Amino acid sequence: MIERKAVGKLILCLVWLQVNCAYAQVASKNKPDTTRRDLVEIVAKFAHIKTPEQKKKNKYTSKKHPMYISFIPVSTEERGGSNVFVSSINSAFYLGNSDSTYLSRTNLEPSTNFSNQFGIGYGFNLWTANNNWNIPGDFKITTQNQYTYGLGSNSKESDKYRLSLNYIRCYINANQRLVNDFFYGGGINYDRYYSLSQQNPPTTPSSFEKYKIGTDNNSYSLGITANLLLDTRKNSINPAEGLYAILSLRTNPSFIGNTNEWTSIYADARRYISLNQHKRRLLAFWTFYWGTYGNVPYLNLPSTSNEPTTRSGRGYFVSRFRGRKMLYAEAEYRFDLVKDGLFGGVLFCNAQSLTQPDTQQFAYINPSVGFGARIKFNKNSNTNLTIDFGFGRNSFDFYVGLGEFF
Repeated sequence: MIERKAVGKLILCLVWLQVNCAYAQVASKNKPDTTRRDLVEIVAKFAHIKTPEQKKKNKYTSKKHPMYISFIPVSTEERGGSNVFVSSINSAFYLGNSDSTYLSRTNLEPSTNFSNQFGIGYGFNLWTANNNWNIPGDFKITTQNQYTYGLGSNSKESDKYRLSLNYIRCYINANQRLVNDFFYGGGINYDRYYSLSQQNPPTTPSSFEKYKIGTDNNSYSLGITANLLLDTRKNSINPAEGLYAILSLRTNPSFIGNTNEWTSIYADARRYISLNQHKRRLLAFWTFYWGTYGNVPYLNLPSTSNEPTTRSGRGYFVSRFRGRKMLYAEAEYRFDLVKDGLFGGVLFCNAQSLTQPDTQQFAYINPSVGFGARIKFNKNSNTNLTIDFGFGRNSFDFYVGLGEFF
């Protein structure tokens, strides 16, 4: 069991890091858009607080807007299993001249259900000056209950049962600029699942036990990654246009301590098309292939919302479908409802398919549709408060968070 005091100290340390790093960053030189409104501006006006752009000088730097911070006390970043209450802190900043450097971001997400589930997640996507390096990372420590339904895309609600587990995740990569918007690099992916147990499986032995790989009390994987990246998005929190594509190979060899040797290939592509130069009318497309090979531990198999960005499958619980290979596609229409951009909305649809355990073929497709509301939280980082409702096949889920899903 993860010690609650240790998790509490880690949360405080990461909050301290999040806030203090704000004053060490080089600021954006972009002038604020006075025609747009956000919640920060409205609350500041109501409370008679000066916003950063109203101040001529900052205590820590002579430049304006060192960091843009967004915060909500409750979100649904952890889905599936028992209800989990999660706060979300999003920060955005530039590590170089904003004319030649993409916007960097961090996310801090402590979570608990005030009973038997708690944890902390910290992610970032950093761009050094002139985009010479891209450094993404994801760290997570949780104790949780998670539903599992067995393998394949044809599982039923009656197949559902819980897995109790503790999880430590540490992913970090460094990608160096090759030419223009192309990058190459690599990193380390570490996953550890421990204190694994089942709760009331519908069959004996269960689908988890039948799989036999990574189903003991502990499951550990240390992977080495190699990446090829193309990214033309200036702001990954809420892209206005551009293209993102990544090909990532992960290998988990025995010579670095892995009990089970396996590899994975993850290929992800996203396209953002602006339909109007003066209003927010945007089409966003996302597709990925995730394949695994070898002795892959059960909890490392491709599954809903467990890809590297953990954002797929709105309308279904985390891990609703699981298999050795996964295909995914999503489209979304994003639009403003008012001229000043304070309120907006989205319409989306997605589909996922995972291979069947007996044939390893993509035999079934699970679609989902939904809609959502957007409230501009911080116009400087273009961060939205998001409220989404997804409807899948015999499934429904809702989401509250910061930043677009992709």
